[in-house]
This record gives sequence, structure tokens and C-alpha cells, in this order.
Amino acid sequence: MFDIDKCSVRLARREDREDLIEISKRIWDGHDYLPQIVDRWIAEPWFFVCEFEAKVIACLKLSEMPDNVIWFEGLRVHAKYQGKGVAKLMNRELLKFASGLKSQNPALSFEFCTYYKNVESLALTSKLGSVKVDSFYNLERRGVRKVLVPEIITDYGREIFAGYPDYLPLNWHAVHSSEASLDYIRKHATVFRTPNSIYLLGRVGEQCITFLEPPQAEIGEDLRYMQYFFGSGKRISATISRHWQSYLPLLQENKFHFWDDNQDQSLNMLVFKLPS
Repeated sequence: MFDIDKCSVRLARREDREDLIEISKRIWDGHDYLPQIVDRWIAEPWFFVCEFEAKVIACLKLSEMPDNVIWFEGLRVHAKYQGKGVAKLMNRELLKFASGLKSQNPALSFEFCTYYKNVESLALTSKLGSVKVDSFYNLERRGVRKVLVPEIITDYGREIFAGYPDYLPLNWHAVHSSEASLDYIRKHATVFRTPNSIYLLGRVGEQCITFLEPPQAEIGEDLRYMQYFFGSGKRISATISRHWQSYLPLLQENKFHFWDDNQDQSLNMLVFKLPS
């Protein structure tokens, strides 16, 4: 019989690896990115798990981001224990831990990103006082076979934030659109140019293309340059600014699509700030 009072929250250990991979098998229809980064997360600070009867049943990661941000990510609960208060316990314990960090650095803020239909997470964090601070459109399409090498850009500055005045997405993470984020972006992303436009490849978690300019009519030609980073034929994931909704039909004409039944074209990638 499950008893939340018998759960303990602690830092992840190497021997938790198989339990964590087991948890991920029912996340996002079996396409969770956790197995690809679990070893790195275990080796990093602030990766926490929930243990019940000597088995890991949940996890949650805190990550240090630029501009005094602590990012909450990777909340996972084993399917057998969902709806039993485990996610609430993890959030409560890690907020308590993060508050201790804030006592050492009062400038810290706590932020996270989630999918617009992640009902449980949205309801839980709403009760904690979270406030939505930005949102984006995330789409995907089947890969193309032909690959071309793009021009890599390294001498960029604040101009890459032009379409993203508040937050710039690097896959399902987002950094403040500020000078303080540039070093982090250079380390965790690649900015590249095609003959038609300029893009960013986020490498935090799964790889994802961020359009740094509104989609162009020549987007079909640019697919071959995007494909360079994913490998021939592999699925392409892309994110565009909330200000560019009018360009969604162009993307859909080029076979980009929302991966669920998002027929009303809702902003599906949401960024929140937690009380700190």
C-alpha cells in the first residue's frame, strides 16, 4: 500500500539509473529524452529523486541558468504513482531547497517550461503561485534525406533576441533575452545561417531549431541545412516566437505540424516563474 509519508527525497545516485529509465518509458509515448541525458544529470548538482520502498518513483532537476535563474526541469513520476501527491512532494521539497540557495543569493528567480496540456503540472504549479511569463509555438516535421552544411556564426550579439524580447527558447528551456545570457547560449547552442535566413540550434536536452527570423518562403530550401544537425532523415523539431502566429500556415504548407491535435494553433510551450 502506497504511503506518501514513507517517501523520501534525496539526490540521485548512479545506481538509480535503471529506475529512472523505467519511469521514462511511459513519458511522451515512450519518446522521453531522459534516457539520453540521465547520466549527465546524475553527475551534475541538484538532480533529486523520490524513493519509496527502496525504489525510485520520481525525479526533478534544478539547473543553474544565466541571469540568476534556477530552472526547474525533468519532473517525472512513475505511472503507477501518478495522482498520489508525489509531484506535489517533489515540488515542495525542491522549492524548499531552492529557497536555501536564494538565502545565499537574493537575486535568484525560479523558472520552468511546460507543455500547454500538461494539466497536472499546470494545476500544481498554479497552486504554488506560478505566473506565465512567455510562450512559444513548438512544431515538428519528418526529416529530409539530403543534408547541406550551414554557415556557423560565432560573432553574434543581442540582435539574436530581436524576435524574442523576453525569453529565447533553447529547446524546452528558455533564457532571458539579455546580455547576461550570451555566454550560456554560445556554450549550449549553435547559431547558423543559410542562404535565406538565420537560425539557432538549442542543445539543452533534445536538439531543437529556433527561428531567429520569421519563416521565409524559401523554408523548404533551408530544411537541408537544418537536417545537418539531426542527421539524414531524422525528425526536425522547431520553435518560433509567439509574435509570428501569422507564419504558421507557411510552416504547415512545408509539412511542419503540431504533434498533437492542436487544431486551434495554441501556444504550446509555456514559460513560468515560481514565487521565490
